[in-house]
Amino acid sequence: MGVAASTLEKSRLHFLDAARGLAAAYVVLYHMVLIPEPDLAMPRWASLVVGNGGMGVTLFFIVSAFSLCYTMPARRREPAPWVSFFVHRFFRIAPLFYVWIALTLYRDMKLFNASHSPVEIALSASFLFNLVPNMQGGFVWASWTIGIEMVFYAMFPVFLAFAKNRSQAAAFAIALLLGWWALRGLAPYWPLAMDARDSILQWSVLRHLPVFACGVVAYYVFMDAASDSGLLDRGRLLLVAGLAVIAALLNGWLPDIYGDLYYWQAVGFTFVLLGLAYCPARIFVNRITRYLGRISYSLYLNHPTIVLLLAPIYASLFRQVPNATLAFLACIVVTFMVTIVAAELTFRLVEQPGINLGKRVNRSIQNAILDRQRDDESRQRTTSLPNVSEKP
Repeated sequence: MGVAASTLEKSRLHFLDAARGLAAAYVVLYHMVLIPEPDLAMPRWASLVVGNGGMGVTLFFIVSAFSLCYTMPARRREPAPWVSFFVHRFFRIAPLFYVWIALTLYRDMKLFNASHSPVEIALSASFLFNLVPNMQGGFVWASWTIGIEMVFYAMFPVFLAFAKNRSQAAAFAIALLLGWWALRGLAPYWPLAMDARDSILQWSVLRHLPVFACGVVAYYVFMDAASDSGLLDRGRLLLVAGLAVIAALLNGWLPDIYGDLYYWQAVGFTFVLLGLAYCPARIFVNRITRYLGRISYSLYLNHPTIVLLLAPIYASLFRQVPNATLAFLACIVVTFMVTIVAAELTFRLVEQPGINLGKRVNRSIQNAILDRQRDDESRQRTTSLPNVSEKP
């Protein structure tokens, strides 16, 4: 492999952190507008970009698949690689999510006089809600992506089994897209109510698997690249091409050749991610975006409730600031000041301890497996030795 693969396995890729941060920030802006009632007023110049901030999730899916592929070689050196993978993934996601299950139950009871059934709670706690029609959104706000991510983690061994290089990964991505087309074509014949059918078509992990596959393709393209002087120029080209695809999509200029314009997001953001890999432009990859990437999970799960609580402040800003653009920018500043502080706290108090606990649990499991393997080898050597007490 090119780009010094052995070195890459040991180093942190700053462009991945930056991409996570940008994705999370984009979603925060999107919900800052949508969660208040009525929707927050936007200046015309911001409506096209901010109004499509849900696309940040697509970028995050691609980054997620890329980063899992990137870290897997280190896991393969452990006695039980897939045990290590699943333990780390669970302790990376579950602690903060469980905190938000509890906080959501309390918030909904106090603010909305609403409760959630034991079935809803059990499905969320087990991360199985994406598999149940009409419950795929989850009751924790913005958790629909968590349901998709966790099912993708469970399927990740299949991805690596069928995508061992760039060509296989591309073929697998196309196969997943064809499979989704076929499944969607059969939707009218499913023995389901219309609302359940629509829920599957919109939220099912199967719709999003081709997007994750784009992240796997991006990983292999990146790892196969030769470390020559042409990479910087290639990066600029890919970055500009990716941004052009996203801009064209936002303006409605792209044909629906994939059966769903959603997949154009995957194409555009795959180009953008590879462009940042080869050409980490300072405007996108810097200390701020990398920091946002470090706290991106907390930023993502915390922000909907924070935005809800900030809604009266937004209304006050629009009343007191005469210029709509300045009022909107003030809302952005307030939103990120509060959400970043909250994300830093939950990262330190919940995420980091959970990550460390996962490392300890995995270390204990790996050592136990290694000890058992050594005991088995010792017994095999003992049984294979001749009995010296026997006379010839």
